Amino acid sequence: MTPDETTDEAASAAPDPRDRRRNERRSGRDRRAGTSPPPGVERRQGDRRADDRRASVPTPGAYRAGARHMNEYPLLPEEMEFINAINAYKQRHSRPFPTWSEVLHVVKGLGYRKPDAEDRPPKGD
Repeated sequence: MTPDETTDEAASAAPDPRDRRRNERRSGRDRRAGTSPPPGVERRQGDRRADDRRASVPTPGAYRAGARHMNEYPLLPEEMEFINAINAYKQRHSRPFPTWSEVLHVVKGLGYRKPDAEDRPPKGD
């Protein structure tokens, strides 16, 4: 073969005996060719930023995921005390996610305790 002769044929190699495929995996044709996608499905063509179907879904004003802040709804003083105590614990111990036993430790540190048997309301009510 001379240097100016090039071929695109596959090299003749012995097939792998472990290969159980009978046919070629890819036929070479696009299975989506000639079909149109269902309404609302993006096929990554053109300007993808033009219309986002998720933006058109109406969401109630009380629930906006990812945009909810502490000052959007009123908190009781006890709730603020608990939130501040947990945040202080996380900062003091460099723990982004305290375990439940650590949360119980913080709650007990705030003065909460399990009511005694005489303090609890009777069962069945």
